[in-house]
Amino acid sequence: MTTFEEWQESKRRAEADAQASAAAHDAQATLTDLGLGMWLVTVAGVNRGTITQITVGEETRYAARLRHFNPGQGVQIGEYWELDKAIEAILAEAPKLPGRDPFEQLTNYATREQMRERTERARLRRRAGRYG
Repeated sequence: MTTFEEWQESKRRAEADAQASAAAHDAQATLTDLGLGMWLVTVAGVNRGTITQITVGEETRYAARLRHFNPGQGVQIGEYWELDKAIEAILAEAPKLPGRDPFEQLTNYATREQMRERTERARLRRRAGRYG
């Protein structure tokens, strides 16, 4: 086996162990691999937090963050040497904000037909003031 294949196999084993740990802690917890050393932890379909792999030198750690509206931010819980411990830390932490879909609460959302009507009204207003 080549070095890349060994690394890929160890990554698969780590992900399988993490999935098993999440399932053992909470029956509805799932771990989604987002790629590039980042995982999403969800409980019952609600995003609970993210885990980012940090590699410095030859050491690998996992930074656990709670969910935030801005994906680049979040409350950092801590850094852990094992992926399982990072998952357990996120699941043990109580969520600060209730999970919601921000797009369901949009008040200014308009259908395609409403947008066409608005565009036409604006065009007529512009034309009305041109030669009046």
